[in-house]
Amino acid sequence: MAAEHDNYWQAVTDTAENVIAELADADPDEDRRDELLARLVHERTDQHDYVIRDDLQIHTLQCSQHPCAALFNGTLVGHQYKPGDNFPFAAFAADAFEADVIHKTKLLLEQGD
Repeated sequence: MAAEHDNYWQAVTDTAENVIAELADADPDEDRRDELLARLVHERTDQHDYVIRDDLQIHTLQCSQHPCAALFNGTLVGHQYKPGDNFPFAAFAADAFEADVIHKTKLLLEQGD
């Protein structure tokens, strides 16, 4: 599980770094920066493997620090849900992954300032 955890957080970091690189290339005015940042994060996370691949959605929910993932990794893990079960894995994984990328992006931007 440690390797899966490390792989997940590396994917979060890579996605955040890509967002920051695109943000720097776009060089928006200050008033539109937050809007562009939100759009870039959503675009980079919406179709990410950790959101759309059934086998990785569970890893997202196990590794994420987002509150919607805590429901899964703290409360429901004992029920042995599997990909394809009647549980909204994709929706929860998308919210969790996007939240983790937003958090990491903000941390990286603060470090760069």
